[in-house]
Amino acid sequence: MASTWSKLTGSLGRLRQGQKPPEDPRSFPSRGFSLIDQSQKVEEEELPDYVADRFYPVRLGRVFHGRYKTIAKLGFGSSSTIWLARDLSDHRYVALKVYVHTSRFHRELPLYKDMSPKLATTENAGRKNIRQLLDSFEIDGPHGQHVALVFQPAQMSLRDMKLVFRKEGGFDEMSVKGAVEELLKALDFLHSEAHVVHTDIHPGNLLLGLNDDSLLRPLEDQEFSSPVARKARSGPGPHAGDIMPIQCRAPEAIMCISWSYPVDIWSVGLTAWDLLGPKRLFTAKDEDGDMYDAAHLAELIATLGPPPLEFLRRNSERAADFWNENGDWLGLAPIPPNRTLEELETRLKDPSRFIAFLRRVLTWVPEERPTAKELLQDPWLRG
Repeated sequence: MASTWSKLTGSLGRLRQGQKPPEDPRSFPSRGFSLIDQSQKVEEEELPDYVADRFYPVRLGRVFHGRYKTIAKLGFGSSSTIWLARDLSDHRYVALKVYVHTSRFHRELPLYKDMSPKLATTENAGRKNIRQLLDSFEIDGPHGQHVALVFQPAQMSLRDMKLVFRKEGGFDEMSVKGAVEELLKALDFLHSEAHVVHTDIHPGNLLLGLNDDSLLRPLEDQEFSSPVARKARSGPGPHAGDIMPIQCRAPEAIMCISWSYPVDIWSVGLTAWDLLGPKRLFTAKDEDGDMYDAAHLAELIATLGPPPLEFLRRNSERAADFWNENGDWLGLAPIPPNRTLEELETRLKDPSRFIAFLRRVLTWVPEERPTAKELLQDPWLRG
């Protein structure tokens, strides 16, 4: 009885102080949406390594952790799905990221926990560009436990923005400079204060901020007035290892050499290129469209020139798969012609400073790349 009274008086006390009571969850429609045949693959199901049992079967309208009600699907990847949810306790929208249960390393959660005190005390300008983790918990799924992270919601990614509003090309140079500058500020904080290597920088992971989450209300309302289609249901330091999307990998990652902060600097260069135009700088594909490491290395040679012998000797066994002992290319993939930066860059009236910027960050030897702080003073960004 005393426990019940304590809870009651505590709740009344919070209400007296002006805190709103928890929201009642809205009931989602159980009809009015079209059904997708169960055999038809959609979204993450189309990924080459998709296994249904790895993903948690999130359903719209489900309340997680006693407070987060799912409203709409925002995105997906090979290791997680992301959902717009309503925080019924704090009366706000959040983004809910639910990992597959087979994730061996949940790097994101311990990194955020380690960064939190640094974010709270640092004066580094890049702290404002780091997405805030609001909560975390685990979900018991039918095939294992899933880690769930709760973030501040954001707007669309720069990749999606380009696809929607710049279908025939990229952003203007000034917009790209602004995006790269904000990215470098974030990296300066991650590298110099949090001591974190991101390893997955590309336009799809650069999200526009959202200052007013009431802008998300129409998305919730639309799910009630015009529900999305559902699937028909039947029955119940230095580091090593593979990182980065294949076509975004820095040379040291391709060559199985230990890597650190410079892999993120490499990604900054590729991101700047991607934002300016419709095509990636490197595809890791040969002329027949086949994707493999030799084709990727051939592109790098065509664009950057041959790698220094000193770099190849860092992993002689791996290098022997592609070069002889003198550093001559063995020809496992043809080196594409007319592929220097000067030949590829046709979008800018005066590309000289941009090309100079790329040459600083796209180097075979990782130690030759500048730091994020140094790049913030680059003539291309300051011009």
